[in-house]
Amino acid sequence: MKIVVIIVCLLSVLSIKSCKNQEDNLIESALVKPDDYLVFGYIGLGRRCGADVIYKIQDGKLYADTTKSFCKDQESYQFSGYQLPVSEYNKAKVFVNKFPVELTKESSKTFGCPGCADGGMFFIQFKMSGQEQKTWRIDDAVFRSDNDVLNQPFPAYLAKYGQAVANVFSEIKYQ
Repeated sequence: MKIVVIIVCLLSVLSIKSCKNQEDNLIESALVKPDDYLVFGYIGLGRRCGADVIYKIQDGKLYADTTKSFCKDQESYQFSGYQLPVSEYNKAKVFVNKFPVELTKESSKTFGCPGCADGGMFFIQFKMSGQEQKTWRIDDAVFRSDNDVLNQPFPAYLAKYGQAVANVFSEIKYQ
């Protein structure tokens, strides 16, 4: 009887772990259609808008937009970039691998106060499986804290994601 209980407990743990792994890979497996993508970037909003590069992961490739067109018209921004080597894509995959499934359930919105206190923002656009594109603007405090610059808490999943990807921006070589 003890063996049966141990086996049932072990199978339960493995089942829960398997579900978590499937959730972790949900976004990556969803970005397989040619029209699916994840756009992301760190945008400086202090005295004036500054975006040296914005990235896009689409169809298993990483692209970089260095046109600085985001700051010219943020509302109608259209990504225009060039493909980066696989080595850079491998660095950027963390943006997909750690992407919080909970965020896909949110409408396009702003988290915190991007640009307040001469800060910036974490910009994300996401399109999956023929759904409408979603855009999120997130206070850059998400890279180092659980709270925005106004000391309001980020959703836990968002704070975890921001802190997981914070240093990757400086690791990707786009020139």
